[in-house]
Amino acid sequence: MKYQHKDYIQFLAKEIDAQNKEYESVKNTKAITLKDNGGLFVGKFIKIDDNGIAVFKVRNGEHIPRRRTYWTAVYLINEMSSFKNWGDYSWGYLREHYQRDFSDAYCVWVSKTTDHAFCLVGIKSIPMEFAQIMQEEFPIIAFGPKEPPLQYLCNLIDILNKTLPSSAANILNYGEKSNLWNPNKIESDVPFKDIILKDWETTNQIIVQGPPGTGKTHRMADLAANLMSKEKSVLVIALTNRALIELANKEQLKSFLKKGLISKTNLSTDETKELPGLLPICSNKCNASQGRLTLASFYIASRWAVDAQEPPFDYVIMDEASQAFLPMIAATFLLGKKVIWIGDQNQLSPIVTMNEDVIARFDWLPIVTGFDTVCKYSGYVSYMLKDTYRLSCRAASCTGVFYENELRSVSPNQQTPSHLPFMKAEGGPSVIDIKLPIGDKCPQEGLQKVLEIAQAIISENKNAKLVILSKFRSTIGALQRYFLLYGDEELYNAIQIDTVDSVQGLTTDYCIYFIPNVSLRYSLSESLFNVATSRARYNTILVGDSNMLRENMPTNVREYILKAQEDKYVVFNDVVATPIGVDDGIFRTKVPQLSGPKILGRIELPERHKERQKDKENIYIIDTNVFVNCPDIIKRIGKNYKIIVPSKVLEELDKLKLKPSVDKTKLNEAAKNINTAFVQHFSHMEDADTTLLPNGFDRTNPDCMILSVALKYKSQNPILLTSDVMLQSRASGLGITTLSLQEFLKS
Repeated sequence: MKYQHKDYIQFLAKEIDAQNKEYESVKNTKAITLKDNGGLFVGKFIKIDDNGIAVFKVRNGEHIPRRRTYWTAVYLINEMSSFKNWGDYSWGYLREHYQRDFSDAYCVWVSKTTDHAFCLVGIKSIPMEFAQIMQEEFPIIAFGPKEPPLQYLCNLIDILNKTLPSSAANILNYGEKSNLWNPNKIESDVPFKDIILKDWETTNQIIVQGPPGTGKTHRMADLAANLMSKEKSVLVIALTNRALIELANKEQLKSFLKKGLISKTNLSTDETKELPGLLPICSNKCNASQGRLTLASFYIASRWAVDAQEPPFDYVIMDEASQAFLPMIAATFLLGKKVIWIGDQNQLSPIVTMNEDVIARFDWLPIVTGFDTVCKYSGYVSYMLKDTYRLSCRAASCTGVFYENELRSVSPNQQTPSHLPFMKAEGGPSVIDIKLPIGDKCPQEGLQKVLEIAQAIISENKNAKLVILSKFRSTIGALQRYFLLYGDEELYNAIQIDTVDSVQGLTTDYCIYFIPNVSLRYSLSESLFNVATSRARYNTILVGDSNMLRENMPTNVREYILKAQEDKYVVFNDVVATPIGVDDGIFRTKVPQLSGPKILGRIELPERHKERQKDKENIYIIDTNVFVNCPDIIKRIGKNYKIIVPSKVLEELDKLKLKPSVDKTKLNEAAKNINTAFVQHFSHMEDADTTLLPNGFDRTNPDCMILSVALKYKSQNPILLTSDVMLQSRASGLGITTLSLQEFLKS
């Protein structure tokens, strides 16, 4: 097995230590300093509105809270209810000595008042008990930094120290030999619940991968309703309360809500307003009962798993499974007799505080990405939902690069309702590239461009749902301030501006993903990029630096961007030329002259066959599949052009002779023509030089080895002749012109 018991304990202990150190520095800071720096604010409780939102009156200042941010609401007693009396006390000291009560808090809106010295702030996620105290006493509440989930991690340690059933132990004691992840595909017209129920007759655990917009929540509700109707006890767990509420809101569960058969841990005032039939769980105690559905967070469920002697529930459905550490996935067997994990390993994994170098040193990534580990190593019955209701065909084709191109659109929205010139009519992504300063997370040029795009979208349709995303919190803060300062309140209130890791599961009409020209490996990381670019029903607009494709990035991300651009490719050379910017109508951006990569219009086929010049040759590099389908390709190209056959191609042609399905006659003809070309010196063989490949490319991959031959000639006119779509994408991303065999023959 890969990990011993002590390895899991060490991982969790290290993470607890990292979170403690980070939070201790905040706790030991003077409370008044936190307030002055925007890390804390105070507000006078006004009321609970009709939507269950707690409304506070907050003094206007430089550091009003951002919308959609998490806080810890603290009721400080006696003279410490006024920040003027805090003196030199630290935030931790105030909480230890003067705290009466506290709760999680989530800022949902900020609005102006008639008194310009104050604003109103709407807070949700306040528990009912805390809300009742505020309604009775109308106190001043201090909102400080959100506490780390230390108790959740401690619960996982307690779980690991139990005597675990074999089903849970098998998850943790997996071997290092991975299985080929090849899930059965489920299409939209297939009865999902019937398949799962049938499998549960012979197995206790099932894996389901749900790519963006494939109806995971709808299918979970359908499954839960069926089990409840059979008088089974059902537990649904998720990382976020929002995911649980969205499930409870589904039509299939409405009748059970009315009958009072669904309950939830940590029920807040706003949730009771949204779903009046939803019942609170008294003291968050495990309440498994036949014919009832229980909704719980990972945190509460992990405590139940610690206390459980036998699995209390018949069935456990884990939503947001990709957000669970491997021990939490194993813990589901302590909670239910049969389990199903539903998630997407190609989207975000749990947030970890400890340094990524520490994770790499101890090889702990499989513990962090627990769902991915189970998918790769368990061999359990597994499925993938392949039909997306959210994305158009074009959008699904782009996002499909993260899913082996298996994603299919069944969305009714195949045409965008927008007529803005930077939107693609068929929906999906488009790219607006501008010159952005290196190292600046909050560049003025980028903030202004995003504002202009947002203004155009909302001006065209005031009812459009628009989300603006970026990787960094500082970027989001700058965007929100910029919109308040240079936009208007109506626009600000009509849109959502948030970090990518806050919106997994969100669906919107339009999405702008702003990528500052700094730490691009984070903004372009595969899972985060996939989440950011798969939120919109209609259009996703990427705003980034015009040189972005020059950077190292995952192959799938590069392929997505290239598909989004469609009519552009990237050229790498040292010649200074004037690039052509993206023609986005009123938002056209003039890009200055640059050396290095240039975004150019698509080269027409005749240009690719220019006569060779002394200082700049057209050089053909031919891939294996071309010889297989057209053995006389060298003759067709002719002696007027330089032709190179990579040695890896000869090796692959030789191996193909062993395959009975391959036409040996064509292979022999190809070999004869290659030999003739070598003898007559208008073609030659060349070995790979994998040192030319960017970081992240597999230097043992045959396609990459062939590509490295083309890279030797990138300062000239290399043309890679291949019908391999993936190789074409890799080559295009590195500035190498490609032609398929069909394109060549047509030309």
